[in-house]
Amino acid sequence: MGKAIVKCCIATYAEDEYVVEVECANDEIDEVIIARAWKKLKSEEQALPYGNRTAIILRRIAD
Repeated sequence: MGKAIVKCCIATYAEDEYVVEVECANDEIDEVIIARAWKKLKSEEQALPYGNRTAIILRRIAD
């Protein structure tokens, strides 16, 4: 089981950016990893602002 570092962005007036590390399989598709990152971010933060949400995988670390 490897890890992925995901940058989640919420388009507000200040352009909020968060970096999340999640576990993933080596052959897992990007959409599943990004969904897992948003879920982890929602559980860690008390409240997230409204706005357009985008995310990109910065790096995958294979174990």
